[in-house]
Amino acid sequence: MNELERYTVVVADDEAELREAVCQMIPWGEIGFSLAGSAGNGLDALQLVEQLQPDLLLSDIRMPFISGIELARQVRELRPMTHIAFLSGYDDFEYAQKAIDYNVVSYLLKPIGMADLTEALREIHGKISRHYQSLRKPATAQPGWEGFLLPLLLDDFTDEAELSRQELEKTAHSLGLAGQLRTPSLVVLASRMDGAAATTQLAGAVDMVLGQYYTAHSVTAGRQVLTLLATEGGYDRLPIAIDELSQAMSRVWRLSCATGVSQPFTSWSRCHSAAREAVDALRLAAPGDEGLLRLPEGAGDGTDLAELGEKLENLLRSGSRAELEQFLLSASAQGDLAAVQILATALRVLSAALDARQLWEVRVKCRLEGELFASMTAQERWRRLGMLCQSARESLTDQRQGGVSLLCDKALEDINRNYMDELLSLGTVSERLHVSPNYLSANMKKYVGDTFINLLIKKRMEVAEELLKTTNLKILEVAKKCGYSDQHYFSYCFKKYFGVSPVGLRRGEGRGNV
Repeated sequence: MNELERYTVVVADDEAELREAVCQMIPWGEIGFSLAGSAGNGLDALQLVEQLQPDLLLSDIRMPFISGIELARQVRELRPMTHIAFLSGYDDFEYAQKAIDYNVVSYLLKPIGMADLTEALREIHGKISRHYQSLRKPATAQPGWEGFLLPLLLDDFTDEAELSRQELEKTAHSLGLAGQLRTPSLVVLASRMDGAAATTQLAGAVDMVLGQYYTAHSVTAGRQVLTLLATEGGYDRLPIAIDELSQAMSRVWRLSCATGVSQPFTSWSRCHSAAREAVDALRLAAPGDEGLLRLPEGAGDGTDLAELGEKLENLLRSGSRAELEQFLLSASAQGDLAAVQILATALRVLSAALDARQLWEVRVKCRLEGELFASMTAQERWRRLGMLCQSARESLTDQRQGGVSLLCDKALEDINRNYMDELLSLGTVSERLHVSPNYLSANMKKYVGDTFINLLIKKRMEVAEELLKTTNLKILEVAKKCGYSDQHYFSYCFKKYFGVSPVGLRRGEGRGNV
């Protein structure tokens, strides 16, 4: 079997005997699955989904701590590409149907024999395969609208003498670019898949994923897929939609996917400027970056510049100082035209990454203010271009690292400040920080060294340990001060973390004498 068609699965059930039977007796390899892990409650299941990113979660619908729809909802926020199959001893079909938006692909009633479960899992494998195959080979027919949308995004239609806003709107609606929406809010996305050339198949896959959330139409433009989204309900779900897109590209196409997004707008004549804004946001990403990217507030206020030189742009994003110096040395032999192009490229990159004040400070530092560029000697001109390009490279590196570091710091601050809130979760914190749950989770693991869920539990357990050692509060009171309304849930988490129960800790069992 092709490894792309072997899917990872996490099994979650609070009935230990049934869970062990499922894990040991199902011929996972024969039916196209690989067992990645198992859990005895909803909390552990959610942690495994964050850590292992499985293709399938096979879960009892009623488990301790996090159960049913809530587990499905949180998995959907964290890992949109994870499919869910529910097992239940109750006829909860109507209840389970409510979770259809959460990738619930099957609902199985207990008791169920291993033979029947194996057959059901074969069918689930087929569903996942068909889903992945549809993303791999999407329908690419674009009846009529591509020829209108591509120039709409790439050309400037602000001159209403050439084509009026009313004509643009009428044509766009006649081609179905806004679906059935009467007064749509629009955004433009620019997606890059590992720097590879965009194809109609990739554009079709983007439409399939994003079309679950919004009216979506994508076209290819060089190395990017440009997508016009339309809605009347706002873009609150956009971070999750982009998470699903990046996960789909990674799982199905084996490509990393970064996506820049414009600000929402309503006038069709703004499609071109919105596309430029999305592309500028995308250019802040280094190769291999994934997820949703927005321009910093106040960015993009500089002079309107020509298109970036692709090679220099890549060096500014991810090249070393030595590589950039070698490039500039080679380019200097090409004369004044090359100098003007490099100046425009560096300033354009900086204008997308910095606000107007920061851009002016860089120009002053590189001595580009107060003296005409053309009046300098060639040697001085290239010396200052070198300073400018190195400043641009360093600014982008600092901004990426500083931005992610600041994001993680803010998430940790939120944990430290609100750990006692029972509703605190990856979803609530990511919403406050205006990023997707998956993006926050990935960066917490990368830069802090652990998952958000584990970091939250760590904070709560440290506080609980201190309260148990230094106060006479009842166990339930300690639990509530640490974000747990259920004493049994708190005791489970505490014993799992420390290896001793809260009562045992007070008795001096483990963790040293109290």
